[in-house]
Amino acid sequence: MIRLDLKRLCDEQGIENPNKFLQKCGITSYTATRLLRNQQDNISFRYLETICLNLHCTIDDLFTYTPKDKLQNDHPLNKLIRLKKKESISSKLKGLT
Repeated sequence: MIRLDLKRLCDEQGIENPNKFLQKCGITSYTATRLLRNQQDNISFRYLETICLNLHCTIDDLFTYTPKDKLQNDHPLNKLIRLKKKESISSKLKGLT
């Protein structure tokens, strides 16, 4: 299953209020909430572009793939499998002395 994983990406980049961040990017509160809860059935290319520009990322950073069956090792979808959660910037900063 492929899903939009904005919460993870915002957390990795230290964005503490992703909903407010998406609203500042021009996405309505209703749509931002649905995107963050992964309740949106589709997303426009305009929103994808806006999110990528503001998060300084690429399209493949936005998505996570959870396979139902094991894929071949060379399958391109393997790049979207997120096994280990990255530590957020804010938690890294809190660990500094």
